[in-house]
Amino acid sequence: MPTETFNNLPKDKQEAIIRAAVAEFAKSAYEQASLTKIVAQAGIAKGSMYQYFENKRELYLYILNMAYAEKKRFLQGVFDEDDDFFATLKRYYRRSYLFAKEFPLYHRVITHYWDYCAEFDQEIRSSRELRANEFIGMLEAAIENRQANPDIDKDAAFFVYHSVGKELIENFLELSEDVQEQHLQFIDQVLDVLALGLKKRKE
Repeated sequence: MPTETFNNLPKDKQEAIIRAAVAEFAKSAYEQASLTKIVAQAGIAKGSMYQYFENKRELYLYILNMAYAEKKRFLQGVFDEDDDFFATLKRYYRRSYLFAKEFPLYHRVITHYWDYCAEFDQEIRSSRELRANEFIGMLEAAIENRQANPDIDKDAAFFVYHSVGKELIENFLELSEDVQEQHLQFIDQVLDVLALGLKKRKE
């Protein structure tokens, strides 16, 4: 986390450091990211950085938390509407895609963290378990409400939705804005396939 010295910096100097750090951590995973490049881009001496943040880890966590805070604001309301499980998932993946398009650097910072970051291995394991439990809790509520198949393997369902959701974002970030709505509809169609399954129902 930042020191009081950083908090007392003029706003424009704080923003220059943040912009440089976001750009570097978006470009490179934590282990490969360079403090030297960050301070050069920010126009400060490397020694000064240690007056603002104790080390690279503290700077990284500050930027990561900033990215997550922005995503949380962007996704606000996704889970608030009182409708079914599958409609909620559509809103979540649609908004996640739009977040990645609108805030590509923050998205890359978050993605690098999740892909693999040995420095934060335990934190990532805990976060993944928390996300799985949240999904499974929603699925169990859907089963109670007779929206979902009670025989489904919940861990398998989380794996499928998590994997497909990631691909729906990562493989389509380069789409131009004029076809963006088509991809949002495609997200809905893919999630419909997951919701309905491929097996033919008995007539």
